[in-house]
Amino acid sequence: MSTYHAAAWMVPAESGLKKKHVQKVLALLPEDCELVPFEIHGNNSSAYGFATIEVIDEEENGLETIVDLLEPLVEDWTEDSSDCTLDLPGGKQTYIGCDYRTVMVSGVDPEPHSHHH
Repeated sequence: MSTYHAAAWMVPAESGLKKKHVQKVLALLPEDCELVPFEIHGNNSSAYGFATIEVIDEEENGLETIVDLLEPLVEDWTEDSSDCTLDLPGGKQTYIGCDYRTVMVSGVDPEPHSHHH
């Protein structure tokens, strides 16, 4: 599985992250790294995530660069937004996920793999 150096999860503006989202975000990051949390707030959504110290040191403005990269997505969230990967100027990858579709549609099981018994 590819390892990202920053990962965030997008939620509706008034919501927070669920534990499973935090775990999902953490699972995308390198095992033995030091992380710095960040948050981005848009009009109708927010994103919360972590970046590795390594990528913050490597990028020109560190965390600011990551936030600038993700901010337009958070700002311009649409209902068909899906998970995506963005490349930072230094070449490292950032991941942003969201489960909005499952939030919007009630009664849908957000865990796709739960159908295999």
